Amino acid sequence: MKIDSRSRSRQVICTVGENPILKIGLRRADQMQKPLEIANWEEHFEVAQSRRRPKRLSWVPIPTRHDSRGYRKLIRSEGGLEHFGCWCALIQVSAKCSIRGVLADDRGLALTCDDLEAMTDIPASCFESAIPILCDIGWLICPSSYQAPSEVGAQSEDGTSTVHNSTVQTEQNKTTQVHCSQVFNHQRDSTKYFNMLPSNRRRGKASWQKAWVDFVVQDQVDPQKVIDSILEYYKSGEGQSEYFRSPARLLEDCIWQESPESWNAKHAKPIDATSAFEKVFDEQAN
Repeated sequence: MKIDSRSRSRQVICTVGENPILKIGLRRADQMQKPLEIANWEEHFEVAQSRRRPKRLSWVPIPTRHDSRGYRKLIRSEGGLEHFGCWCALIQVSAKCSIRGVLADDRGLALTCDDLEAMTDIPASCFESAIPILCDIGWLICPSSYQAPSEVGAQSEDGTSTVHNSTVQTEQNKTTQVHCSQVFNHQRDSTKYFNMLPSNRRRGKASWQKAWVDFVVQDQVDPQKVIDSILEYYKSGEGQSEYFRSPARLLEDCIWQESPESWNAKHAKPIDATSAFEKVFDEQAN
């Protein structure tokens, strides 16, 4: 008997024991809580043109490398061509999600393999076999239900550590584990404050939305204090220089806890030695 995917979560309540249907229901419930994410989406799948489009994309730029360790491991695996096709489909679906790079619907709920089949006409079984491999090579950030055996801390070809698949978290990967539904619930507020930033500094909106939930909402920091500090930073020497920090990075650095003097100290104009000596000699002569 075929089980409708929408009813699987309800079977957790009405089925007990070691019934395999219960395990399916538990797995599906876990997936809904923790959606799949494309690793390094902002770095690899966004360009200047796409960043100017705040909504869903009808196209997506894809890197053309075929010499990376991750690609070779994927393509040489059993069913590698099929798995690579699934990967391309996941990128395209992510580009159309409300939060680009996060495989979740408009309510913030994770897309299951059955959902992906309905959207792409690729069998769910193909995604179920491809996703663990994509997690293992670091191309996907996955919940525990999709974990593939890997060494915690091993590096993928893009520098993405498989520590994302572990329950051990560090401050550096903290924002990647933010619950998608939380990001969705606070999307309006985070977008409002993002639009208050200088137009030439509005970069990485998806990263900003995640960092906003993790460092402002969860830590219960006053949003006005945050945005005031960021605006002051972008008026400073560092904020005006070519080495300015991105908006999401400022949230991760807790910019509101920094001293404004430090933003100008690194970029102060050098002292003119000649005029300095002349000033000293003039004082001695007087």
